[in-house]
Parts: sequence; structure tokens; C-alpha cells
Amino acid sequence: MELNKKEKHLMDVIYESALSKTGQCLISPLEILAKIPYKVKFSENDLQPVMDALSYDGYLEYELATKKGDPMYFISLKEKGFSYERQKKQNRIKIIRRVITTVIFALLSWAVKMIVDAIISR
Repeated sequence: MELNKKEKHLMDVIYESALSKTGQCLISPLEILAKIPYKVKFSENDLQPVMDALSYDGYLEYELATKKGDPMYFISLKEKGFSYERQKKQNRIKIIRRVITTVIFALLSWAVKMIVDAIISR
């Protein structure tokens, strides 16, 4: 299943934070939002639904806790969460293959057209 733009950016942040700590991290919503690029329209209201979606899809488990009155997420990566980076690389390779295949077919069709035009014009 392909993740949408918000899920990808959130998963990037979580993966980076949790992988350095054996698949688990304690992170605040403000820290998460600070690490997401500004060009992505991601507000604090979007955080909970996107976290729920990633949890339902089997990427992570999380619990909402408080630390000194501030909300904190305790996040644990699941099997899909650990393989997230590998999945990203495979998707990139798949896109590159599609582009190369499209270019090859375009060149092939151009070559066939040129050959047919040369035959017809004689």
C-alpha cells in the first residue's frame, strides 16, 4: 500500500527518531512538527489522524502520554515500520524503471516510424 504525502513525511520523522533508539522513541508533537518540512501543509490537527492511519496500516504502535504536562508520543516501530526505508528505495527503483521503459519505447516507436517513412518514400 502506498502512503500519502503527509504519511510519508511523518513516517520519515518517526523512522529517523526511532531507528536510532532501537525502534522506539518518546517525542512530542511539537518536535514532530518542527522536523516536517514547511512546504508540506501539516498542522497539529493532522497529526493524530495520520498517526492512527500509520498504526492501522501496521507501521507503528503509539501511546499518548504526558511528561510534565506536555503531550508526548511513545512510538514503537512494527515490522512494516522497520522496513520503511527499504520500501522507499524499492518504490524509487520502480519509478526509475518505468521512466526508462517509457523512454525506450518512445525511442523505439520513433525509430520504427523513421524506417516506415523511409520505406514508403522510396
